[in-house]
Amino acid sequence: MLSFEDFHPDRRDELGSTELTEEDIIGYARQFDPMPFHLDPVAAADSPFGGLVASGWHTGAVVMRQFVTALLADSACRGSYGMEEVRFLAPVRPGDELRGRVTVVAAEPHPKRPALGVVHFLVEAANQSDVPVYRMRTRLLFARRVPAGGGRG
Repeated sequence: MLSFEDFHPDRRDELGSTELTEEDIIGYARQFDPMPFHLDPVAAADSPFGGLVASGWHTGAVVMRQFVTALLADSACRGSYGMEEVRFLAPVRPGDELRGRVTVVAAEPHPKRPALGVVHFLVEAANQSDVPVYRMRTRLLFARRVPAGGGRG
């Protein structure tokens, strides 16, 4: 299990890839972001995108799933402070393959809770042509193997 001490600055992890189908894009949009350019290929053709595109939030949800599956599910993650930056950098279209990666930007002991550390992540995704499509900066809390100022136990 990964703990705070495993997340040193400049650590990089590939998160895997996920292909988005037209059905995925429309299904997500029906539930969460019903803009015409996410729902209807005909209406989307007349949009600034020139065709159906995934919601940015859908893209973020897919990359978050990759992050959890590849790294966080087997870690001592204790939650998040939220997102500090979210950018939707390029349209994601049906058939695009999202390839996530994460970089540790910084890691420091929690200032008030010695059993925890704070890890700053840059989470990114690109499509199959290596065009960046998504970027998020976030801080997560992780349990420490050895709390600051104390021994094990």
